[in-house]
Amino acid sequence: MVTTQISKIITMQALGPMVLRGAIVGINFAVMIGLATVLGLAAFGELALIWGAALVAAPIISVGAPLLMLRALTDGDGMSVKAVMLQVIIVPAALAVLSGTVAIAIWPTLPWFSILLCAFWINFASCLASAMRALGSVNLSMALRDCGPQIALAIAAMFMRDGQILVLAAFCIGCIALPLSIWAFRSADRLNIIGRHHASPVPSVSLWGTSVLGVGLAQIDIIVGGALLSPTQIGLYAVLRRVANLVALPVSVATWVSANDVSKSYGAGDTIMLQRASRGGSQIAFFAGLILFLCGLCSLAWVAPDGQFVFFILLCCAFIQVVFASGLTVATLCGLAKFAALTRGFSILVYSGCAAFVVGPVSNAGAYLLATSLGSLALWAIVRQQRHIDTSAWSLRSRPEAQWKPS
Repeated sequence: MVTTQISKIITMQALGPMVLRGAIVGINFAVMIGLATVLGLAAFGELALIWGAALVAAPIISVGAPLLMLRALTDGDGMSVKAVMLQVIIVPAALAVLSGTVAIAIWPTLPWFSILLCAFWINFASCLASAMRALGSVNLSMALRDCGPQIALAIAAMFMRDGQILVLAAFCIGCIALPLSIWAFRSADRLNIIGRHHASPVPSVSLWGTSVLGVGLAQIDIIVGGALLSPTQIGLYAVLRRVANLVALPVSVATWVSANDVSKSYGAGDTIMLQRASRGGSQIAFFAGLILFLCGLCSLAWVAPDGQFVFFILLCCAFIQVVFASGLTVATLCGLAKFAALTRGFSILVYSGCAAFVVGPVSNAGAYLLATSLGSLALWAIVRQQRHIDTSAWSLRSRPEAQWKPS
């Protein structure tokens, strides 16, 4: 059984992206540990604050552009050059200036110019990664999106201090992204997806909401928990959550590998191929995620006694993402982005309602598990009703008519 599943993952060309994703997680973790060691905890804490602000600001000024481009460039419609310039440069730059003016008035002590400059280039790299994925790149586009900004931050921290780190980090991201954008523009297949005569999709509020609410949902238990728990409790909780999230590592790989075919199948109106692509994504995520989940259960004995049950609940939170791995991909790329945003907002509301009963790390983790489970289940039900396909791991019970291979 294990050998069969591994051979299927290799056949679906997912082993390389899975190894790369693991390397990206390792590199990002090493960067954070290295920065904390070199800068000292006080300086690292200040850097973490402004870097976190840049990571949050990037999806806010993007208006959902990375997801919009991934959908538009893979569903057969393509995008005009004017639309790409509008989505990637003009709108984010205008929103960065506008939001910077407001942010300085509200929180003048933060270096907002540096933060928003870095956010602009992080968004630029994400949009470029979407275009590269549409051109057939899986590994390089994933590395650019998920690892490029962190490497740029590490390089910047070697030469700068304080808020100027982000200025140099933005410059480094640009130095990484601009040569790749030239490669993408000169690609022989570029005219098939980006040209004068292609469509000009407008910014999508639904995709923007999905991105922003996704950031909020990913952090809400840390933010709210930080206000309700003691520093020691939330510190342990944050560490356990970071480790437990490794179980969901294959979900990112499944999303990136299957996105092209999910969008193409929907654009062609082929429900059978859409189900096959969704099932392929679930297969990539579920088997690897199950192994990581079992490894997490085996490691419970090495967790501090007061953190064991918390860690178990957080492992379950991550595994829920694995079970419903294809739901968000199908929803955002198949015309159901508003429901993706609504279900993420629903999860945030559920957690916020449960926060009144949070008295410790266990109840905080339990509230987050309930919120994410109900949100994932709701999105699965909506996609099943609207698109007539099963985006959960339950779809793996049936035997496909043919083996799916990603494009």
